[in-house]
Amino acid sequence: MNQHSTVERKTFCGICEAACGVVVTVQGDEVLKIRGDVDHPNSKGFLCPKGAAFGAVRDDPDRVLKPLQRQPDGSFTPVSWDLALDDIGARLRGIIKRHGREAIGLHLGNPNGWNYGAFMWLLGMAAALKTQHLYTASSVDINNYWVVGELLYGHNLVTPFPDIAHTRFLIVLGANPVVTHGSMMTAGRVKEQMAAIVERGGRVVVIDPRRSETAAQFEWQPMRPDGDPWLLAGMLKTIIDEGLADQDALRLQTRGAEALPALLKDVTPQRMASETGIAWADVQALARAFAWSPAAALYGRCGASLGPFSTLTNYLINVLNIATGNLDRRGGMVFGQPMLDTEAFTKLFKVNGYDRWRTRVDGIPEVMGTSPLATLPREIRTPGKGQLRALLIASGNIATTSCASGDVGAALDELELLISLDPYITETNRHAHYILPPTLWLERDGMPIFSQMHAGVPYAQWAPASVAPRGESRDDWWIIDEIAKRIGIVPSASKAAQWLGKLGIRLSPATAVDLFMRTGPAGDWFGLKAGISRRKLFGQTSGVVLAAEPAVGVSRKRVHLKDGLIALAQPLMAAEMARMITRSSADDPAFPLRLISMRELRSQNSWLHNVPKLTTGDRRPHLRIHPDDARPLALIDGEEVSIRSQSGEITVPVTISDEVMRGTVALPHNWGHGGGWRRAVAIGGGRYNDLTSNAATEIDVPSGNAVLNGLRVRVAKRCVELAAAS
Repeated sequence: MNQHSTVERKTFCGICEAACGVVVTVQGDEVLKIRGDVDHPNSKGFLCPKGAAFGAVRDDPDRVLKPLQRQPDGSFTPVSWDLALDDIGARLRGIIKRHGREAIGLHLGNPNGWNYGAFMWLLGMAAALKTQHLYTASSVDINNYWVVGELLYGHNLVTPFPDIAHTRFLIVLGANPVVTHGSMMTAGRVKEQMAAIVERGGRVVVIDPRRSETAAQFEWQPMRPDGDPWLLAGMLKTIIDEGLADQDALRLQTRGAEALPALLKDVTPQRMASETGIAWADVQALARAFAWSPAAALYGRCGASLGPFSTLTNYLINVLNIATGNLDRRGGMVFGQPMLDTEAFTKLFKVNGYDRWRTRVDGIPEVMGTSPLATLPREIRTPGKGQLRALLIASGNIATTSCASGDVGAALDELELLISLDPYITETNRHAHYILPPTLWLERDGMPIFSQMHAGVPYAQWAPASVAPRGESRDDWWIIDEIAKRIGIVPSASKAAQWLGKLGIRLSPATAVDLFMRTGPAGDWFGLKAGISRRKLFGQTSGVVLAAEPAVGVSRKRVHLKDGLIALAQPLMAAEMARMITRSSADDPAFPLRLISMRELRSQNSWLHNVPKLTTGDRRPHLRIHPDDARPLALIDGEEVSIRSQSGEITVPVTISDEVMRGTVALPHNWGHGGGWRRAVAIGGGRYNDLTSNAATEIDVPSGNAVLNGLRVRVAKRCVELAAAS
């Protein structure tokens, strides 16, 4: 083929959970264009600005393309792969000799959810090290899902999602699918699918403190931050008290339903209305409409996952869907049908589980073998057996995205060794001893391992790389494997893999996943039946439809508890309800406003802030404040204001808007950059997570999730704060 000829290659977007199908136009080693794939089973040609602009990330002049070694003055110098890997190996061996393998930790950042090789090898390396220092982005906003999955269904990864293609009543709690394109819900063209609910005579109700892009399209019910579990408890109480529960569903699908009235006994209309800002009569009306609907789904996501009772919130979401007969029902909440049986896969290697051990310093329960990110600084600073002394971070910017991010950045400097796999010099890895350049999703083969679990149209996709890697970048799994070789382990929980490793035999992630997939429900069993394999999927890169829609009537098969029944009676949730009831939520005059985070269409956590097309105009993070709250402070639209919490202070420009309810302010998260990605740094802006706490008392107790929403803050003119400080 002529080096300069133009070709089109199909894959999927590796930025967010939508995993939209894309067509990449390539000329030689250059990406000319990225557009939506009309043949993709889920996205059907849709692609948001982030995916279309990702070629600029690959070609970014600030991208790290060679291994970098930090020098004594803090600068970085390119070195060879052999030098970097050999020195890393020698230093890790020294740490293991002095302190044991448990002194080594790993952090798995959000992008690894679409990088199956890195995902598997990071988990495998942690298992081989037998370390409790495995941290993931999940402890920021999703561990509560994994805890509830284990408690109710017997497996962390059993996480039902809305069958929005058929529902008649969708409640969206603290989520903004028009911007996020669905999280824990892979629904192609989600805005159109939600609009279709209304077109067929149904309803979409969005409950949020902010009139988000989704709320603006449908019915908006404002609610005070942190009101989520109170609202859900009020709805469930109404359904139980008024005899609206589906008794057949409770009898056939569950055990322990008799414990629910006692769980809710202290939820009063007055307290519920005070906590939510919603009248009791309106909550009752919402509950009745939901229970009476022929097919309904209650869906909550990040806004419902960032409060102090996020596990209780997620538990109540599940119970409401179950109690109204809307679990495992067409148009209700359904179970996924992934190409790779992730439940069986994680069960085989004993990854799934909850509270099998507790963290060394704070005593917080593990979730799927991981520790909460909030505990990391104390694990670094607290002496004793198991003290964290070396950390490998894969595609994670924890000095910006974690709670108390400034404290995290400072703690990283106290490590003996910090290794980062990342395409940029970020505010996190400027603390690293080595930065190792990974390939990006355009440059490696891929399967959307995470998104498959929640696909509204079950499908399989595995696509080869679209373009050659730039510079000396290498696949993450290869880097991890090379480091593992140098300390004498194979990145796997399997004893057989460790034994084979001693013989010099090391399987690649592609081989391991293909073997497991081919012997799974959708596999071809090596030619014994019609089914999928890596080779077949490589030939059909738009994806293969596995079923027209998710199966229903499969609850008994999907519940991993011995009797096949969902365990509704949960002492841990009763304790959380009691803790919520007794917790004071009185307003603090010193911090009279409540801060919530918000997602932007052109951002994905801290990704993409160095891309010119996505950062045009005034892309600084603006604080949204209601006119009635701005007026007494004499604020002027666009001016700089100070936001202060009990944990920190930042400065941002303000936008005065009635899109937020009175008493609430909203700010985009994960801005305020440092390091070597120049455009991101030049944009500036306050760092939301500098206002948050990582104290063990300031996280969701069961899951270890960070508390990032509902923060008590005060806002003032910047000049007033400066005068007060002087």
